[in-house]
Amino acid sequence: PPTHSSVVRVHSPSVSDLSSLIATGEPFVASGLLSGWAALGWTPRGLASSPLGAAETCVRLHRIAPLAVPFEGEGVYVQATLAEFGRWLEGGGSRAGLDGGNLSAFPRSEYTGYCDYQEMAALFASEPDALAAVDWSHVLAAAHLSEVVASGADSHAADGSRSTLWLGSEGAGTPAHYDAYGVNFVAQCAGAKRWRLSPPPGCERERGGDAAWPLRPTRVPYEESSVFARSDDSGRSSCPQLSCPSSRPSSWLYEVELCAGETLFVPRHWWHAVVTTSRHS
Repeated sequence: PPTHSSVVRVHSPSVSDLSSLIATGEPFVASGLLSGWAALGWTPRGLASSPLGAAETCVRLHRIAPLAVPFEGEGVYVQATLAEFGRWLEGGGSRAGLDGGNLSAFPRSEYTGYCDYQEMAALFASEPDALAAVDWSHVLAAAHLSEVVASGADSHAADGSRSTLWLGSEGAGTPAHYDAYGVNFVAQCAGAKRWRLSPPPGCERERGGDAAWPLRPTRVPYEESSVFARSDDSGRSSCPQLSCPSSRPSSWLYEVELCAGETLFVPRHWWHAVVTTSRHS
């Protein structure tokens, strides 16, 4: 099996150190940046017993398939509250059918559920105090120093008003893609996810004799903010997943297990594929 490079890991970096890391244009993992975040209590059980649990959301479900992470259009979408989804995530077997609302028809033992791309400002419109559970001030100060975002930009508030929430069960994830916009800071508040990352399209990087990365962009299927990967010369859309034997593991420079309390920096246009490895995340 291929050996992936290790990302830089740092603990409680200063604003200056964080800025220097961002400026390298390479992914890194930082611990200690989420100290004091109330969002660290947003476990499925915590959300289910919180006023935030009343928030209405949409859950994407698909039958458990260990060798694939499906595209977004391949699942069934079900309306539910965060509390119902939290109970579904915590439950199992017949118990899920007792308190899962619309999710009762989808046994926890047979389906993977994902509540993804949830813009916090819209999700918690009736609970605006929830946005204060997130505090990106340390990260934004470093991003301003490294000129990743413009200093004083009103659109980059330090609370959760520009953040999205991702909540899912084991196996939930996204196929290989890069984001069409900016950079990403990912705060893992609970559970764990496995990330695989590689340099942007057109970036020549040598590794183990490979002259270039075999991941190439395609706009099929179309998604406004994501550009998916094509992994063969025929132009066929394919999906290099984390657990699939045909996923060309050599496509990936870094493999990261992101655990609760850690933050991952994903540079602009870097390929990544993500899967939840804990019971829920």
